[in-house]
Amino acid sequence: MTDVRCDPIGPVNRFIVWVYSGKRPRVLRRLVSILFHIELPILRQPIRMAHPYGIIISGDVVLGKNVTVFQGVTIGNKRDGRRAGSPVIEDDVCIFPNAVVIGQITIGAGAIIGTGAVVVNDVPPGVTVVGNPARQIHAGSGAK
Repeated sequence: MTDVRCDPIGPVNRFIVWVYSGKRPRVLRRLVSILFHIELPILRQPIRMAHPYGIIISGDVVLGKNVTVFQGVTIGNKRDGRRAGSPVIEDDVCIFPNAVVIGQITIGAGAIIGTGAVVVNDVPPGVTVVGNPARQIHAGSGAK
């Protein structure tokens, strides 16, 4: 299986990243949001969206380099209670379709979030997590 983080970024992904990576007109961001059903913050680092539809990323989320996000992913903040705040997603993380990452947590470098996972706790570097609530199934080469 090919690592999706190494795939070239397609033209639609490049256009969306261009729209959200600078001071583009608000109407252009709104149009892209409506067209692709996405909500993204102003991006400091380009992200790789394998299928850029239905992606929601809160404006307070910190994204590392070479983050891959599939369709239907929600990365958001938690308003109150334990772990209130927004996630930090480190470098080379891959988040598969329909996963939810919520709260003031850290997703370690090289981690993989499985399809449909609900992540509410920290994920160590290089670890694969799946399920609701997310649980570790594999410690990759970057795991400590």
